Amino acid sequence: MDSTSENSCSNCGSWWRLPALLSLVLAAIVISHYWPAQSHPQAENASDMPAGHGRQHVSLAIDFGDGHTKDITDVAWSPGMTVADVLSGQQNLAVEKKGSGSGALLTSIDGSANQGADGKNWTFSVNNQLADRSYAVYELQAGDHVLWTFGLQR
Repeated sequence: MDSTSENSCSNCGSWWRLPALLSLVLAAIVISHYWPAQSHPQAENASDMPAGHGRQHVSLAIDFGDGHTKDITDVAWSPGMTVADVLSGQQNLAVEKKGSGSGALLTSIDGSANQGADGKNWTFSVNNQLADRSYAVYELQAGDHVLWTFGLQR
């Protein structure tokens, strides 16, 4: 046997080392990507968390224009939620409307009905900005505050 063939075969057994090392590095990257961050302690289960933790909310206020108001501060928010969704989700409110979609018009809340051009009517604002579209298509973001006001048009 020739010594050059022995030298070339002495490296034959180590060909697997590089692919194995690359596999370990790849596994470590995948595990670190999906492993939960431990930078802050987390509660053992949901009952240990403070109320409302992890949920996002919107709030709703209704001003009847006669000194009577209703405040609903803890409405669970979800993506795509509209002002109409917030109202329809309140079992303690009687809401009436005409039309649908962008043509929907709220006509009454708890018996206080729109009075027409010369009277009191319902309007709404979101975060102190008067709405520029129907309440049925006005999408809310987490943390938004909706205010319905029954009064004369400005």
